[in-house]
Amino acid sequence: MSNKTQLLSIVDDEHDIMCLFRDALSQIGDSNVLGFTDSMLALEHFKLNRSNYTLVLSDFRMPTMNGLELLTKVKAINPSVKTVLISAFEVNEEDFEQSNCVDAFLQKPISIPDLIDAVETQISTSHLA
Repeated sequence: MSNKTQLLSIVDDEHDIMCLFRDALSQIGDSNVLGFTDSMLALEHFKLNRSNYTLVLSDFRMPTMNGLELLTKVKAINPSVKTVLISAFEVNEEDFEQSNCVDAFLQKPISIPDLIDAVETQISTSHLA
């Protein structure tokens, strides 16, 4: 396992939720967690730092570019980055499972311990690849 700090981002257009998740994920060791409320800005940051990212977690429903579109673009740029889609709404998981752009799906509301556990699981499997 690498000793370098891993870059994680949380993208959610609801500022309060983004901050809550960002602060919670900051508890994960050796992680620098960035929060974005704009999916386009998140994508631009990812493009500039593609090799430093370990994981991108995105809400599904957002203006301009939804979470599935964002994660599809992220995977196209760096397929080794883990991606997590999260939504409070019913989502047809088959739609994104076939695209291979989402590594995990989380349903809101989600407890902070469950969120951290899901993200740690994805990070640990990224080190095995």
